[in-house]
Amino acid sequence: MALHSRKLSFTRPIMVSFAGILLSFILVAVFITLSQRSNFLNDYHKINGNFTHNLAVNYTESILRENDYILGRAATFFARNDRLNQTINTNPGEGLQVLMHLQNLMPTVSSISLADTQGHYLRAPEVLPTDKSKTFDARTRPWFIGQAEASTFSRYTRPYMDYFTGHPTVTLFKPVISPEGRLKGTLAFHLDLTSMGYTLRQMVAPVQGEFFIVERDGAVVLHPDTGALFMPYVSEALMDKMTSGEGHIYDPKSKTWFYYYSFTNPDWFVIYRVADSTLTEITRHETSIVGWGFALASLIIILFGLYLRHASRTVLMNIINAIKTGDVSTAPRLEAMLSHTIQSNKERELAYVRQATHDALTGCKNRRAFDSDIAELLNNHQPFALALVDIDNFKSINDTWGHLSGDIVLRNVAREGIQIMQPHNVSVYRYGGEEFAVIFRSELFGLSHELLETWRIAVEKRTWREEGLHVTFSAGLGEWHFEPLEQFIGTVDGALYTAKQQGKNRILRTSDN
Repeated sequence: MALHSRKLSFTRPIMVSFAGILLSFILVAVFITLSQRSNFLNDYHKINGNFTHNLAVNYTESILRENDYILGRAATFFARNDRLNQTINTNPGEGLQVLMHLQNLMPTVSSISLADTQGHYLRAPEVLPTDKSKTFDARTRPWFIGQAEASTFSRYTRPYMDYFTGHPTVTLFKPVISPEGRLKGTLAFHLDLTSMGYTLRQMVAPVQGEFFIVERDGAVVLHPDTGALFMPYVSEALMDKMTSGEGHIYDPKSKTWFYYYSFTNPDWFVIYRVADSTLTEITRHETSIVGWGFALASLIIILFGLYLRHASRTVLMNIINAIKTGDVSTAPRLEAMLSHTIQSNKERELAYVRQATHDALTGCKNRRAFDSDIAELLNNHQPFALALVDIDNFKSINDTWGHLSGDIVLRNVAREGIQIMQPHNVSVYRYGGEEFAVIFRSELFGLSHELLETWRIAVEKRTWREEGLHVTFSAGLGEWHFEPLEQFIGTVDGALYTAKQQGKNRILRTSDN
């Protein structure tokens, strides 16, 4: 009789089962690794798209909206009575002071021009009388509006060279029209594209790439490298494909991804250009990590299979020995092990969500989170109060102590606000640039002004590392009464603007404005 039969083998079924598990695992690992590569690429498309959106909304749009708002208010001022004629012709000395005061409110505007319909003009800063200035005719400039071209809306010129400075510029202009409908002249803000482009150097991109702003024809309007201004950076064929408000397209010719966000007035595009090789290298790195993880897991499965084979034989021998000797104190124990918990994907997802809804510099929620939260309140018809907070004299802080100190100021002002608002479950948002927003639900209406005042005093009394640095902010506060959102935000912004005019370092309610 045979002493051994394979039918009685204890370890053979275990090893066959483990071989099947290992083979299945390898097939699944290959499939997941390949699919993860596509998922990683889609994730980076979303990250780059969010960066482009934030660059457009939090930087570019905030500047354009602020300049357009001030231009509209100033045009209304000059349209009343005979103020435009008095400013240009009757008393140009006093008029120059008014324009310089207006120009100081806008760090992105290099100069202001005011002209009547006959071409008489006043420019701030003042233009010295030279042979060149004597030949200047305002009626030939791109921003001058004739009677037949008069429009009540502000518009942007195409990029051109400034007549006096020879520097590249784009002009935001608006006709000055009296309440009776008579065209009195034109008010023009000449944008400082060089300084605006320099600010772009402070932006930190999520991956290696190039970001800039172009016109509809693909010519550069803003770029961190000022030498690139007005150069054709994007072909007209690609520009024609950018039809939606924002998105991304691939250019097979240059093997480059273009992430874009478009404006209507002006007809500009914020573009973030990333080489396909950059994304390929990143996804290859991410995929290799996953692949090595699966390889390690396969090795562990093999080792555990061998261990189980050895342990099962030992357990069987111990059982046989226990049966033979009757000693149950040495009976084997069945030990179970559970390992290989994967948390990296969830952690990455949470990091992406935070990056999409929080501002990296200040720790506040970003503009996208603000739009989402306020849309939810509007959709549910829930009353709320809104505060817009703007750091006073922030440009002079950057100019005096540098942009690094400016970032420190932004971060610490935000931190003071978060510490005060967070115990009341109130979020602080970075609305754009040095401006913050706070949303108070209806149950906090009575406490909103007190919380803002506590924040203001904390910032005012804060001691800074830089000698001589003193930081304050102004704020506008208003309650929503079911009016259109743009109108409501404009009212709160108007209260903030009035607070600035009244001396800054104060909080003004819309009902007091």
